[in-house]
This record gives sequence, structure tokens and C-alpha cells, in this order.
Amino acid sequence: MAKFCKDKPLMNMYDLPDWIIPIQAGAVLTAERVCSLLDNSGRNISCKNANYCELTVLYWIWKNQICKNTDICARYYGLFHYRRFLDIREEDIKYINEGSIDVILPFPTVHEPDICEHHERYICSSDWDAAKQALKELQPEYYAAYDNIFSGKYLYNYNMIIAKTEVLKKYCEWLFPILERVEELSVPKGSERADRYIGYIGESLLTLYFMHNENRLNIVHTGKIMLT
Repeated sequence: MAKFCKDKPLMNMYDLPDWIIPIQAGAVLTAERVCSLLDNSGRNISCKNANYCELTVLYWIWKNQICKNTDICARYYGLFHYRRFLDIREEDIKYINEGSIDVILPFPTVHEPDICEHHERYICSSDWDAAKQALKELQPEYYAAYDNIFSGKYLYNYNMIIAKTEVLKKYCEWLFPILERVEELSVPKGSERADRYIGYIGESLLTLYFMHNENRLNIVHTGKIMLT
């Protein structure tokens, strides 16, 4: 669960299950601490949090949990936000542990006339052109699938996911090189700005990746819970 030092306090108290572990995002950018586990330990991109948002925590999970020692990894890893959760209940855990589910994602949001509407609200056209160029260079299979996926109406928002360890590992291996290349191609470059654009692009790339692989993976959907 990604937490940030500037998150607004919740008005209500909640008991979180012990499998949800808070990790402070962008910890290298502040001396303030909001939880004990930080995204600036081990291999990390904590310094990029202003652009990557919660994805600096996903990177930390990938490099320091999944890649550290696969012999002692959990069967599933995932990412929530401090006030946004996938609706996973205790009675669902047994079903998940049976191991047939590859990925759990939130029900997609609907965008009219298509999900390019999301890009127009949150991602400027030059940055999205950089993302398309990065796909063309690094992942031509997914670049070829671009028109089909993004002419649809459904988008996986929020960068929230639970997945089998190997599935999440492959996704991160696919995702982060693309985002790094987007930083290089965008104007101004990622190192020269702080406007969350990589986090928004990440939502679209998550949509592209899992919709393109919907016939290869057992993907299930659930609602999201918004804490207040």
C-alpha cells in the first residue's frame, strides 16, 4: 500500500488485514516518515516519485521483493493506495490461494468516445507521442496492438493490481523500461519536471498490457473501496 507524506488524513479509522503492508512513496524526497518501510531502500527510483507517483513503490516491490530471492517470495504481490483498495475480503483469500487466478484488477472505467479521452485529460499529446514511440522501439508487438486496445472504452485506472509473483515480475520487466524511455523522449525530459505524467501513462500501459494478454492470463475483476 503506497503512502505519501502529503496524504490527507483519513476521517475514519480502519483495521487493515496483515497482508496489506504500507510503504512510503517518495521517501528520499522528505525527512518526514509516515510508515516504517520506505521506497528509498535497496534498489529504487524513489527520487522519481513526483513523476512516477505510486509506481516508485511498485518498482521497489519488483526489485527488492520479487527479484531479491524468488525462493522465499510470496505467491502473490500487488499494489494499493492509502485510501484506494481492491475489494478483497477474507472469504476471497482461500479462493485466491487455490492458485488459478493470475491477475486481479479493478473493474475498468468507461470513457467516451474511447479511452483516448483519458489521455486528453491527463496526458499531453507530446507525452503520449513519446509513449507510443517508446512502445514502437521496445515492444513492437504491443505497439501493433495499440489501435485496437485504445479504440475501446475501457481503462484500468489507479495502477492497482494483485498478481502471481511471476506475472507481476514479467509485467514490471515490460513496464519500467518503457517508462524510462518515455522520460528520455518527452519534452521536457522527465528529470526536468514533476507533474505525475509517468503515473498517468502507467495506467494506460497497464491497460494495454493486460488487455493484450487477456487470452493468455486468467484475469478476474473486483470493485474498489475508497476509504474516507
